Amino acid sequence: MYFIRLVRFTPEGLKEIKQFRAKRVEFLQQAKKLGISVVAEFVTSGSYNLVTILEAPNLDTVLQLSVITWSKGRTTFETMGAVRAEDFERIVESI
Repeated sequence: MYFIRLVRFTPEGLKEIKQFRAKRVEFLQQAKKLGISVVAEFVTSGSYNLVTILEAPNLDTVLQLSVITWSKGRTTFETMGAVRAEDFERIVESI
């Protein structure tokens, strides 16, 4: 399953922005430990600071990662489940 996370830095996260690389590595390690693959990460301008695409075995695993991330207080985020366009085509064709 794919999940898209739209991330914003909190004021606390912005205070630690020079530690971005270290905090990113920490996130990647935690995701890997839970069996989540980080497919892509983008730093963005606009309403969100980061967009992260995850591949995870299920929603429960993503929720575990979310709770761990929330508890650090550096970011807020929205997470959306997603399917590849090719998979959606198959879903539509099955109707």
